[in-house]
Amino acid sequence: MPGLERRNLHFEYSIESLYSNIMKNIEEIIDKKALESRRQRSDHEDNFLQKLAVQEIRDRLQFIKKRFEKILVISGCPYYWQKTFTGAHVISDNETLKFSQKGYDLVIHGMSLHYSNDPIGQLIQCRSVMEKGGLLLGIFLGGQTLNELRESITAAEIELTGGISPRVLPMIDIRDAGSFLMRAGFALPVADVSAHKKSYNKTENLLHDLRKMGETNVLNHRLKSFTHPKLFSLTSNKYMASQNLKDQKIEATFEFITITGWVPSEDQPKPLKRGSAKMRLSDALKVKD
Repeated sequence: MPGLERRNLHFEYSIESLYSNIMKNIEEIIDKKALESRRQRSDHEDNFLQKLAVQEIRDRLQFIKKRFEKILVISGCPYYWQKTFTGAHVISDNETLKFSQKGYDLVIHGMSLHYSNDPIGQLIQCRSVMEKGGLLLGIFLGGQTLNELRESITAAEIELTGGISPRVLPMIDIRDAGSFLMRAGFALPVADVSAHKKSYNKTENLLHDLRKMGETNVLNHRLKSFTHPKLFSLTSNKYMASQNLKDQKIEATFEFITITGWVPSEDQPKPLKRGSAKMRLSDALKVKD
């Protein structure tokens, strides 16, 4: 039906404008202007978090026996992604993604979902430009990231001011990541976690690293007045006191959550219907009654 085809075509090309209208009604937790400013001042060529994230994605792709012909990478820090996935189409991680093409068989969302005001919306937008049977791989920071620093600065701020100010991003929980994929229309969702530890001689070195990578506080409701002059020295003392390392160094945790989802297609494996099993689970596990 020609009329129906025209309506479908109009819908496909209006996704961007439709999502822009949706975002107007979503409370923004992340200050995107501040985030962009931090990224512009960051060292694009010396960012160990981006290096680790790229390697995590490469490791997972090695186990997937499929040749990908059309690849899209979404990242706010594209340097390492462009170097690794040469020939891929790379776009910025705007809340409303600026697609110029469709039909991708691999979409990589690289280290940006933890900075999205609507992560499910990001996944839905990715799904809209992927072909049937296409693969989505996403990687972002998890909730255990910098837990040592978070606990130390919270304790120091309470001691000095009697309260705390917003400093930590509300990270996506590993238990929610799989459901986000399903809500966005992906099949066979998988979410897993890996943690990396890095040692520092002192807290100031850790804070310097975070600033260099553009990974500092960009919450909309962050404290924008002057910080208490003793906050960071007290934080450093509490951080060091919480560590039991013999070399007098501190450790910082960086947790990565990686998600995998496939665009549904007819040839994908599907779960058997309930009650169709031909063997009891206890028999398969050789459990005696």
